[in-house]
Amino acid sequence: MSDLQALEKRLRILEDKDAITSLLNRYCNTADDRDWVSFGQCFTEDGVMCFENWGDVVGQEKITAAAGGAEDRFEGLQHSMTNQQVDVDGDEAACRCYLWFAATMDRSKPHEYHAFGGHYRFKFRRTAEGWRISQMQLKKMWAQNEDTEGVFNAYEVLRWNRTRKFRVRIKINELSSCTWLGQG
Repeated sequence: MSDLQALEKRLRILEDKDAITSLLNRYCNTADDRDWVSFGQCFTEDGVMCFENWGDVVGQEKITAAAGGAEDRFEGLQHSMTNQQVDVDGDEAACRCYLWFAATMDRSKPHEYHAFGGHYRFKFRRTAEGWRISQMQLKKMWAQNEDTEGVFNAYEVLRWNRTRKFRVRIKINELSSCTWLGQG
């Protein structure tokens, strides 16, 4: 490999890491903005999302509905990711990072909030549209104030669509663990 080829390879990896970091920021921002369609589009068509006890939620449509159903009860949301360790291998990548989440049911009472933190594990795939999440697992490590078990133990998610004023029920896989990453 020539020096130029080696430099191009290093540059490609840096550009890929930057694109993946931007994708993770979009993942958090779309959740905070309640833009569940854009949130779902962060995933591949066959993407897998797993919040601990839900088991695997597979596919953009189900991911979109499940995420919105779990978080629509909060009036204010803030998702923050830190310590992102991204490893790129060609058209696939992996990342481990930390989540710090806070939410309030009533923005006029910011002292009444729920918070938790945990470990994320992501797998990514390069697509024609750019990098997308192919698999995601979140393991909660701690919770503060009123616990957030409602987010993690939901077997049936009820989503309230504020603009159309209707409810949609979706059934979440009743497995009690994520199948693709195992324990950890």
